[in-house]
Amino acid sequence: MTPDPDLTQTHNAATPRRNPRRLGLYIPWGVLVAAAAIWSLAWVWMLGEAQRRLDAGAVSLRSAGWTVAWSQRHVGGYPFRLDVDFSDLKLADPSGWAVAVPTLKSEAFAFAPTDWVFFLPSGLTFNRPDGGPVNVTASPLRASLNSWNEAPPRISVEGADLTFAAAPGAKPFSLASAKDVQFYVRAGPARQAAVFFSIEGGQALAGSWLGQIAGDKPVAVKLDGILSHTGDLQGATWRALVSHWSAMGGTFDVHQLGLTAGDAALSAHGGGVAVTDDGRLEGVLDASLSDEQRIIAVAQGGKAPPASGTQSAPALNLPLTFRDGATWVGPLKLAPAPRVY
Repeated sequence: MTPDPDLTQTHNAATPRRNPRRLGLYIPWGVLVAAAAIWSLAWVWMLGEAQRRLDAGAVSLRSAGWTVAWSQRHVGGYPFRLDVDFSDLKLADPSGWAVAVPTLKSEAFAFAPTDWVFFLPSGLTFNRPDGGPVNVTASPLRASLNSWNEAPPRISVEGADLTFAAAPGAKPFSLASAKDVQFYVRAGPARQAAVFFSIEGGQALAGSWLGQIAGDKPVAVKLDGILSHTGDLQGATWRALVSHWSAMGGTFDVHQLGLTAGDAALSAHGGGVAVTDDGRLEGVLDASLSDEQRIIAVAQGGKAPPASGTQSAPALNLPLTFRDGATWVGPLKLAPAPRVY
């Protein structure tokens, strides 16, 4: 059979060429541009919200009598961070406690805008109401603050190779340096919080009461305990906060307290303290004391006896009591009780 020439021509005809569809190429780029625009707007809003809250916090503190000031504030961090840096930041509460930071750098990831990390490259200066300023350097000094929905929030402070120097005209500061300083606060159940503080590799200031006890040997401090009634830590100033907490029955239960200065050591593993109306501690701790003669001599204003060079005597078990504005070791009154404010 002879093929129909018309059908053969029809089947062999070339398919008309269609223009390529570019929509598949444009859609991903369009989605990417839209997502970037939305993220940029969200980042700008978060940065503005951070600035707004900082300004509102500063206004609130100033209305309560605080001093809050800085010479310069820089914000940035786009696209994935929130950066807030301060120059010459100064904070001071009405009771006289204050801190001055030449440079403070802080940042948070944009996807976790409430978790802040702080870095102090130039150290800081803190002021004691009765003692004056102390300049602190560290390499480095870092802190973090997060979990704002907890009471108290989660706080971490870490410093290495610190030096402490009282400013001209200020009272001496007993600690001259420390290899490592750590401070942590972690909220727990039943309106409680765990508190940890430590100093390792400390060097006492020569001639101070701590220096007389330690000599040229290292100083170490370790404190571990539980803070109660954390929901009552409220107040516009440090004094108001502690006073309100104390009035509501707040206490600090000591799990471990260790103070070591050379061969002398104080160790406590039980008991608790509260704060009196004048800001001093009161309470009783189960403690043990080694090289007690040296500690007692210095605490009572005398000179530390020379090291005997013999093996130290066993630690003496006796209560460490804070009462009537004084610190007592057993029946001996050693010094004024520590003041919280």
